Amino acid sequence: MANEQGDNWRLHIKVGNTYVPIAGETNLEWQSQNTENDISDKDSGVYGATQYGNKKITFTVAGNLKLPDPGFAALEAASNASPPAADIQIKKGTNVKYQGPVGIGNFSATFPKGQPATYSVNLANSAAPTINALSAADASS
Repeated sequence: MANEQGDNWRLHIKVGNTYVPIAGETNLEWQSQNTENDISDKDSGVYGATQYGNKKITFTVAGNLKLPDPGFAALEAASNASPPAADIQIKKGTNVKYQGPVGIGNFSATFPKGQPATYSVNLANSAAPTINALSAADASS
């Protein structure tokens, strides 16, 4: 089994009835975590008891700014909305691995002297995703 490569994994943002990539993407991070709840009580003795609750899925996307770009323009417009939100897909090639609504947190661009301008954005699920299948087999497999 070969190591998974990140080159074909991309964030797409919904524009109208279609999903478009954001040009210049260089890095995509996908994190999933569940809230930890302490359910121990005075009868538990020296050992605590833990259960896990709500799932939070976050994405951090960074890249080189390439303008004009309809994907970046849609992301910027969504980040300026109230509330800042969008529908996204994470795709590996043409295979959708994640699809759902997200809130848009930090949104930034950097313009260093003599280097490419870059962007970075943090996203988090705002509801249950319709697709959440990181390890699902590709359609071509």
